Amino acid sequence: MTAAALAAKEPRRQVQRRGTRAATQQKLDALLATAAALIAEKGFEATSMRDVSRASRVSLAGLYHYASSKEELLYQIQYRTFARLLAAQQRVAVRPGTPEKRLRRLVVGHLEFFASHPNELKVCTYELESLNGKRYRITEELRRQYYRVMAHVLAELMGEPSDSNQESRASRHTALYIFGMLNWIFMWYDPERYGSVEKIGEEMIDLVLYGVTRPGKRGRTSGRRVKKGTRKHEPSAAR
Repeated sequence: MTAAALAAKEPRRQVQRRGTRAATQQKLDALLATAAALIAEKGFEATSMRDVSRASRVSLAGLYHYASSKEELLYQIQYRTFARLLAAQQRVAVRPGTPEKRLRRLVVGHLEFFASHPNELKVCTYELESLNGKRYRITEELRRQYYRVMAHVLAELMGEPSDSNQESRASRHTALYIFGMLNWIFMWYDPERYGSVEKIGEEMIDLVLYGVTRPGKRGRTSGRRVKKGTRKHEPSAAR
């Protein structure tokens, strides 16, 4: 075969390789989404690789091609979820705007990510301690990086040096309060009952900025009623 003919075939080979990688990635995405849904429902300890194999319709041998163990599967779910969330929120944090506007974007951005990845974030909240060794350390570092993105904007908002390595008690506690609201929203949130995540995010920030005795500047939270009903995982205090 001539050099010209080989050169003509090479682009087709590259397209085929890219197509194969894309198909493999799609299959892995679907597999991890199925595993996340099972672990979110049953818990990590009660979920087996055979459960994931049956639910994903992937053979057990095929499943082990993607993950060498159940913990490796959990690690891939957590790592990919935090890495994607961190990357998205880093882009949000550097957009121009006042510290208040950037904080609002971060909170709403987290909730929008939750709306499209509820099982993954539930698994990340409940199952970090199920990871061990290097997998735990890598995942925990991603969490710390995400915390620092939020803490940096909060420090600016509260008039503190944003480049300081030393947090004040007030800014650290405020960051933890915000993450507490964000991380446990899956326990009670129902879009039909409580509205969009954008509205919930605005209400959260109004609560942080103005407290419970003063409505937000736009009066978003005053006089709002929610539909009556119960949810399986909703705390009784929220009913």
